[in-house]
Amino acid sequence: MEGFLDDILYNYTVNKSIVGTNDFKDLINELFKLCEERWKPQVDSNTTKKELKILLDRTFISWDCFVRKLEKEKWYLYEFIKEYSYKNIFMSNEKMKSIYDSL
Repeated sequence: MEGFLDDILYNYTVNKSIVGTNDFKDLINELFKLCEERWKPQVDSNTTKKELKILLDRTFISWDCFVRKLEKEKWYLYEFIKEYSYKNIFMSNEKMKSIYDSL
């Protein structure tokens, strides 16, 4: 997908049909997948630690910008989605947290 990640996440969210809790859970998982699809393809054996940290930080910032857009637009499930953070979920994985902390 082309464009800024926060815009992609926002447009995906506001255009997603959410009828029940499973739909919301699916939405969160899909949003996390969109984040991963943004930074992971840019990482290869030549990627420096500094470059990887920048990619991850940009992803975390984009998520925060996306959430602020939902708040500004008063999206009806904003109160629920703000409880989730791509960075918090990423850091809840001990292996990923260890990698990030070593950068």
